[in-house]
Amino acid sequence: MAEKTKHYYVTNAFIDKETGETILAGSIFEADEEHAERLEAADVIGKEATKAEIDAAKEAAAQDPDGGKDAGNS
Repeated sequence: MAEKTKHYYVTNAFIDKETGETILAGSIFEADEEHAERLEAADVIGKEATKAEIDAAKEAAAQDPDGGKDAGNS
């Protein structure tokens, strides 16, 4: 059975050890329970996002030509 994942608000930017990607503060990050526990201990994720918040973030990323990768960068 596949492990269930949840989505969390990122409170501090970090580099995800599993993917090597930089995850920016303010984004929503998907993680399984074990990964989320490590990220919470490192104080880089906060509260769980609601389905409405996840859907809104996906919609915003779809509207951005680069998928939101440059959000917050000037």
